[in-house]
Amino acid sequence: MRLLISLYKYFPYGGLQKDTLRFAREAAQRGHQVDLLTTDWQGERPTDTNLTIHFTPSIRAWTNTARMDDFAKHVEKFRRQHAFDVTLAMNRIPGADFYFAADSCLKHYLRQKHWPVTLALLPRYKAILRQEKAVFSPLAKTRIFTISDAQVHEFQEEYSTQPERFCPLPPGMDEACLPPPPEQAAKLRKDARKKLGVKDDEFLLLLVGTSFFRKGADRALATLGALPSELRRRTHFAMVGNNPSEKLYSFVKNLPVLSNFVHPVPPQEHVTEYLLAADLMVHPAREEGTGTVLVEALSCGLPVICTEVCGFSPYVAAAGCPVIPEPFSQGVLTSAVAAALVSLPELRERTATYAASQDFCARSRSAIDAMERFLRQ
Repeated sequence: MRLLISLYKYFPYGGLQKDTLRFAREAAQRGHQVDLLTTDWQGERPTDTNLTIHFTPSIRAWTNTARMDDFAKHVEKFRRQHAFDVTLAMNRIPGADFYFAADSCLKHYLRQKHWPVTLALLPRYKAILRQEKAVFSPLAKTRIFTISDAQVHEFQEEYSTQPERFCPLPPGMDEACLPPPPEQAAKLRKDARKKLGVKDDEFLLLLVGTSFFRKGADRALATLGALPSELRRRTHFAMVGNNPSEKLYSFVKNLPVLSNFVHPVPPQEHVTEYLLAADLMVHPAREEGTGTVLVEALSCGLPVICTEVCGFSPYVAAAGCPVIPEPFSQGVLTSAVAAALVSLPELRERTATYAASQDFCARSRSAIDAMERFLRQ
């Protein structure tokens, strides 16, 4: 088949961007011709056989929603100019055969944060919701790849989307993130902990993300500061991702006890060495469509504590790890972390046993399978 994938912008380390490239490469490896249309590509461009990157003309609109509208027009024009068998939109673009829902329902989220009159009157929100409705309305025909049960419930509640249009996908972890053999894993753990200055008898908490506020880094820092003193003196916290904001730096400065125990780490393409080095992942996100890093952690046998809003929280719960319910409570998170640290051997054993029974890398295979079935219909 000839497949068109549209993505507004590609940049390294973004979850949506990684999924886009995995979908494209899976299809190309099967012998399908893949055309990927985008406005910009940052980082190394793929040179895979059967995979071609195309760029739209420059988009000069002032707002994000207007830029997305312009991008949708370019996608439609490109689609008319070529004979594609299947089209996949990675952003909210109407008319595609498939849409990959990487995020939760925006209408549902905005209704929790704003008054209805605000959503009805402000042009920005009206435009965002118009774009989402164009994909999920019962009048649309686009099939929707979803990555959590919570998404399906929210979209049906807000738009009455027909259930047969949803195509659930499993997690899409990069196989390169699977843990190495035990001997190599032990060396990576030792080297990473030494680099961070964490001793063998100390604990290392870990948070990974591209938006520390959304991932709840401040909540994790507050928990670190509130641990019982005998635990706090032995506990370090590594934050892998964007440089911490001034707000987070201020938070640490106001808690001097944390200053020598918090370790900012620049973004990494793969974080396996930190997953192996850590003793517990703390991911108290405010918003998280899925949280692929959660299953990456589980696959390494790393116990996880996350909030209920994370789309992949059911996997965390199935591994026997704590999930913090909504509405969020700082005290509940602190208690859960303290309890986990004093029972790590049992928690690690449960996590490793669960991970050994799972395939966390099947998303791209399942997506291309679904598109091939669609073409045969």
